[in-house]
Amino acid sequence: MSYTSAINDLRNMLSDNVTDKLRYRKRCIGEVNGTNATFKTFEFRRVTNFATDPQPMGVYIDGVLGTVSADNQEVGEFTLSAAPLDGSVVEATYYVKYFIDAELDLFLQQSMSWLGYGIDFTTVATGLRPALLFYAAKQACEKLALRWAEHLSETYMLNDAPKVDARTPMAEYREMAKMYMDQAEKARKTFYQKNDQAEAVLFSSIAGSIRDVEPKR
Repeated sequence: MSYTSAINDLRNMLSDNVTDKLRYRKRCIGEVNGTNATFKTFEFRRVTNFATDPQPMGVYIDGVLGTVSADNQEVGEFTLSAAPLDGSVVEATYYVKYFIDAELDLFLQQSMSWLGYGIDFTTVATGLRPALLFYAAKQACEKLALRWAEHLSETYMLNDAPKVDARTPMAEYREMAKMYMDQAEKARKTFYQKNDQAEAVLFSSIAGSIRDVEPKR
């Protein structure tokens, strides 16, 4: 059976669905000076649209829901209909996701290649699906570690950069990548007859045919 749900299964494993990653009343980035009306959420690829989604999602100025006139969810930037007063606190409640389908598709192709069966992951044997997903999750965590390795100052102005220790999330994602790699190798081994011979598949087939042998007279 074709494995058509692989991307959805991988997204579930990574807990990266549209309502999995909530940010509640998180401080927004931007100068609050009484004239500026454009701000940014820390994360990009925000699922929530501040201009259309209902409460409790939205932007809050000093605890009161504000009105957003324009919103770029991919970048995370939005514009309020009126500039907050100088010294106001601008926060937002929203959902984010880390990966688009094209990235998950690539991770699964890389996983299929690691298994040694080309790149078409929809053809993976049922017994190898756990190994496929675990390795793809490992690739995803490695990408997240690389994202955190990039200095925040390369994305934000130094005075706007959130005060976070980027080394901690990076180390955590690397640990998760190692965990998924271990699980992928264990899952792959259960598919083979001999634990120490990853190339020896549990079953195989030979295409072709032979002719009936005529008896000697």
